[in-house]
Amino acid sequence: MLLHAVERAPDGVLIVDEAGTVVYANRAMLGMSGYPDLEGRSVDELVPSALRGQHDALRARYMSEPTQRPMGAGLELALQHADGREVPVEISLSPFEHNGRFVITAVRDVSDRQEAQRRLSVAHEQLALVEERERIGRDLHDVVLQHLYGMGLTVQAIGVGAPDAVADKLQAVVEDVDRIISEVRTIVFTLGTAGARGALGQELADVVAQASRVLGFTPALRLEGPVDSVLTNEVRTEMIASMREALGNVARHAKASEAAVLVTVDAGSVVMTVVDDGVGPPADQASVQAGHGLKNLHSRAAGFGGTCTLQRRNGTPGAELRWTVPF
Repeated sequence: MLLHAVERAPDGVLIVDEAGTVVYANRAMLGMSGYPDLEGRSVDELVPSALRGQHDALRARYMSEPTQRPMGAGLELALQHADGREVPVEISLSPFEHNGRFVITAVRDVSDRQEAQRRLSVAHEQLALVEERERIGRDLHDVVLQHLYGMGLTVQAIGVGAPDAVADKLQAVVEDVDRIISEVRTIVFTLGTAGARGALGQELADVVAQASRVLGFTPALRLEGPVDSVLTNEVRTEMIASMREALGNVARHAKASEAAVLVTVDAGSVVMTVVDDGVGPPADQASVQAGHGLKNLHSRAAGFGGTCTLQRRNGTPGAELRWTVPF
């Protein structure tokens, strides 16, 4: 019964005599080693070739003072398969005497465990990489982009009342800032940071806060409908830049004391409306269309099949800008 139990054990079992000759190997040991039979072979044949020269001395030292213990505690051990490959194993030694000195060796194949540990280690490394990418993305999104928004608004403010030639050069700077913002946002989305999505209201609020420094008052902001969920990253980027430019135009031209921004979802389109109580646009639409700011706003919308219009408000002083993009 005992022999039958050992034969069916999941771990390999070897019995080795004092000379290092195998006198018994169970079924699991034969399967693990790849040999059809191990009895009569030297146990050194199961030792990796690179370590075989030292094994004889180590075995002799153990046999001189045999104790029950794990072999090579703290070391990575391997068994050399009949086909030459090495199998990672754990080994325990138990000496006994019966008409001579013998050692029972229990051998466990730990290939699957090591592979699981390797995969776990890779998963931890990937998780750490994802966390680092998200941290970089958050820093770009929360710090760098906000500074760029502020820089663009500041340049627009400097252009208020400046000569046309100077204003044109400052507008070119603003356009460069917008291009950099777009590139940074692309990097943020490529990094996959969770903070880059799901916070459209906060981003628009940040633009409003930056614009208030230039306007001298804080515009009202309202979002209606599932705006955040229907916008692609590209439309989102252009809408934020368009809102900043629209508020910059209010600061530059409107002489307003109040302004409001409304972003809604309407009939398959996202609509951003910016109104103010200022002097309103010129009655001559040709003059309105010629302005750099409106050209840029129209270009941003047209890139997605949308439109941008600027007109006087009905029945009240001021202007109404309507920026519409289908989704």
